[in-house]
Amino acid sequence: MSAMDRTFEEQSNTAPGRFLTFRLARVQAKLNAQSSRILKEHAGITLTQWRLISLIGAAGRTTAAHLSREVAMDKGLISRNIKTMVSDGWVRITVDPEDNRAQHLELTDTGMAIFLDTLPRMRARQDQLRALFDHEEEAIFNRALDKLDRVADDRDYG
Repeated sequence: MSAMDRTFEEQSNTAPGRFLTFRLARVQAKLNAQSSRILKEHAGITLTQWRLISLIGAAGRTTAAHLSREVAMDKGLISRNIKTMVSDGWVRITVDPEDNRAQHLELTDTGMAIFLDTLPRMRARQDQLRALFDHEEEAIFNRALDKLDRVADDRDYG
């Protein structure tokens, strides 16, 4: 390989469009846009609301701090969305009788109806995405995501 070929190869591998983080962000943005459209058309909710509703619905009862850790979302964004979902009658907040600082979140009957009605559609979407991979590809992809997740938690990396 000539020096010119090596330089071209090095440049093409370091072009921003080839950066792993750039590509992940681009794919995530496209998939989020698809999800947002599906949720808006199907249930009239946002992707953020769905993520919070699905986590609360799956847990039965949880806290905003737990939600923040699970979705790696800004606490202010979670707080604003929870406040809206409470005022819309989808979520109820109860104060822990043993620790007045702790607030528990639960879906109301309306919130549970949204969760149960929307869950099959979102599961079907996940099944469609998974169908793009054979079993081995999915296993490799999940191992790669697990590695990236661990590295993302490592403050000393890089």
